[in-house]
Amino acid sequence: MRKRNLLLGLLCACLVPLAGCSISPLARNTAAFSSATDLVVDNTQNAYRAAVRLNEDAQASLLVARFDTDHPMDPHSIRPLIDEKGLKARTDVLDGLRVYAQTLADISSGISSPKLDEAAAACGANLKSLGDAIAASTPIGISISSTEANATSTALKALGDLLVNRQVKSSVPKVIREMDPDVDALSKLLSSDIEILRDQAGRDYEQILAQQDGFIRHAGSSLAPGERRAEIQRLPRILASKNATDDMLTGLQASVLKLAVTHHALAAAVASKDSSSLQARIADLRASAQGLATFYESISTSSK
Repeated sequence: MRKRNLLLGLLCACLVPLAGCSISPLARNTAAFSSATDLVVDNTQNAYRAAVRLNEDAQASLLVARFDTDHPMDPHSIRPLIDEKGLKARTDVLDGLRVYAQTLADISSGISSPKLDEAAAACGANLKSLGDAIAASTPIGISISSTEANATSTALKALGDLLVNRQVKSSVPKVIREMDPDVDALSKLLSSDIEILRDQAGRDYEQILAQQDGFIRHAGSSLAPGERRAEIQRLPRILASKNATDDMLTGLQASVLKLAVTHHALAAAVASKDSSSLQARIADLRASAQGLATFYESISTSSK
């Protein structure tokens, strides 16, 4: 009996460290990459919504400025910065990257979910359709060369095929390596889009600033001293918001490009079994994304 208890004790002592190491490095790394990717995708989608709202404010300020002039602005001429089709195209690309990262993590961990399979297949089908369209004329609204359009189309089709087919666990390292150039192409596409958002945001803020300045000067003495003071104090706040938004979009652009660099590190880690560089990349990506999430929350609060 004593010998049996000793054997059981040794067995338990062996199982304790094994329990802490039951998650494979591949599963751990893909889960961390998926979590960081999720933050980047949320931030990017928030950026598009914030850009649309800002542009609406700029157009409204122009409507006010021209209302009593000889050339008033027709309210019917107001158009969204990004229409529903454009927003859906962006959402499809971003959700594709999100579901791709989640798929890697789930398959690596041996998790199977019919609902996730269904979502992945639906997202993959959308991406494949988008890939067919983007080579000719991108619905995303970015001025890109035919070479870039073809690269993006190839990336979208590859990502769509992957999500539709849901590869088996043993193929995850191979899939990561093969998808690396496609993730890079999609990150560059999104980076180009964010560059356009930065330019538009700058012009929108300048329009709002000009309208506010014109309003103060036109109102003149009709504003009470306290009211005039309050309106003038809005000018530096508008400029501060402009600079903060540009900093945010610059950071977002960097995060999107870091996503591709982190995926490249993931591909290198599955080949070399050394994930030290990957862990640093993921930590950097997550820190960047979390900082942007705080900014979006402040923007959302201040706009209410």
